[in-house]
Amino acid sequence: MKASNTQILSVQPVSKGVPLSFHRGIPVAEKAAFCRFMATMLRSGMSINKAIDIVAKESANPKMKRILTDIAFQTQKGKSLSVSMSNYSDDFDTIFLTMIKAGEQSGTLEQSFNYLSEQLSASHELSEKIKGSMMYPAIILVAMVGNGLVMVLFVLPKLSEAFLKLEVPLPIYTKLMLQFGQFVGKNVLVAVIGALILGGIVVWTVLYKRTRNIIMGLFSKVPAIKHVRDHIDLARFSRTLSTLLKSGVPIVEALDVSAQSVSQPKIKEQASKFGESVEKGQSLSDTLVLKRNIFPSLMIQTIKAGEESGSLEQVLEEMAEFYEKEVDFSLKRFTSLLEPVLMLFIGVVVGGMVIMMIAPIYSIIGGLQQQISPGK
Repeated sequence: MKASNTQILSVQPVSKGVPLSFHRGIPVAEKAAFCRFMATMLRSGMSINKAIDIVAKESANPKMKRILTDIAFQTQKGKSLSVSMSNYSDDFDTIFLTMIKAGEQSGTLEQSFNYLSEQLSASHELSEKIKGSMMYPAIILVAMVGNGLVMVLFVLPKLSEAFLKLEVPLPIYTKLMLQFGQFVGKNVLVAVIGALILGGIVVWTVLYKRTRNIIMGLFSKVPAIKHVRDHIDLARFSRTLSTLLKSGVPIVEALDVSAQSVSQPKIKEQASKFGESVEKGQSLSDTLVLKRNIFPSLMIQTIKAGEESGSLEQVLEEMAEFYEKEVDFSLKRFTSLLEPVLMLFIGVVVGGMVIMMIAPIYSIIGGLQQQISPGK
């Protein structure tokens, strides 16, 4: 260390691909910004490790900062950038690593970073549109659940306490509801813990990959949702393949990697065979013709025109933009149709709750009238 006139201040173990924290990974928007900064700095002639070190110091995300600091150190020791990043495959996926490796081999690393920035930005924008369209139904659902919990935890126990003191005959469903309310009133803590556990199970079911895929598979059978999800996968496949081809990745490898960007197992299974068919000498458009039930004729004909004109990368990018716009339009139509359905659903649920609360009152009044009538 004397030769470089530096002094060791602290020594810490370096992670080798093990997740640095148990929380979520690096946001897509932050990776897009990293790629954009890297493309700019490499274009100006700055060395890779110096550029990464600057981005690491400016990063506000602790995980990103630690990862980039380690990558800068590894590249300074002589390792290639793709090899250094491959230690963090949980944060940088196969598509990212393939493009970085292709950029290193072709000497166009700054272009690869630029393409990655565009792809990640487009992917982030599409994800935000999907999340935004689902925000309204999510808020309505949370409000309904919250309203139901308030009714069960606070209103129903008070009614049950008052009504059950009146010894009058009640219908079985009214009696069961009041007894449930009485139990909740006497065991509020147990009821709250039970509600939290149930909520935790629901959240875990949604977050766990296997159960989430099962749920999405069931929802995907709904025609409107299936239509949107198909277009999302077509947009991802087209954009990923376009970006890889622009970076100089061979088409067989690019097809294999692009298949991993698809979310639906059926489409992914079919797309994973494209590379093998093209390697045997078939054109991509001829391969897609055999899967006409999954890939629309518009996409097949457009790709065929791109192959014949030698502009396949550009055509695929245009197809990605087309399907992303279709997703946007479909989501707007879906949410506009969903709003009146949700309002009707809320009316039915609230009406049901009101009837459940008022029914015991009518039952009790009827029982009291029966007790009073014989005495007249």
